[in-house]
Amino acid sequence: MSSNVPAIFSSDSVIVNDPFLPLENDFTQWDCLEFFSTTPHAGTGFGSNEPKQNQTNSNSSLSEPNQQVPIIDERKRRRMISNRDSARRSRIRKRSHLDNLKNEVNLLRNENQELNNQLRSVSQHYHRVRIDNDRLRSEYSMLQQELLDTHQILVFKQLQQLSSSWPGNNVAV
Repeated sequence: MSSNVPAIFSSDSVIVNDPFLPLENDFTQWDCLEFFSTTPHAGTGFGSNEPKQNQTNSNSSLSEPNQQVPIIDERKRRRMISNRDSARRSRIRKRSHLDNLKNEVNLLRNENQELNNQLRSVSQHYHRVRIDNDRLRSEYSMLQQELLDTHQILVFKQLQQLSSSWPGNNVAV
């Protein structure tokens, strides 16, 4: 990549193949890399809603920003690690919860299948018992009718015997 640096700058201030020159207001080329970088940095760069915490103030002393930058970077690094761990734990909890729900679904499906099998068995048994009950009721009705008929026949025969044993019935006609 060729440098697009104007010719008015001296060659001492230009870094080979580096488009960033030392700037005014105590910004260095490394401070500016963050503004022109196409890769987002954690908490900085394009699309970040967080204010830049490691940006130096032109009114502050040089030693204070140098001490704050590592502290802020360390805080960012620790927060990023903490967030990653939290996200990992959250994914593990979610996966565990999902596995528990899948196991519960399987148990409920098995229980449902067993209950359906029991219901089918009881329904078949009920159907057989109902058929037997209907058959027995029909048989009961037939036997009751036979008993009534038999009873009527016996009563009729007894009447015949009584009528033949009356003293006035022995006359021949």
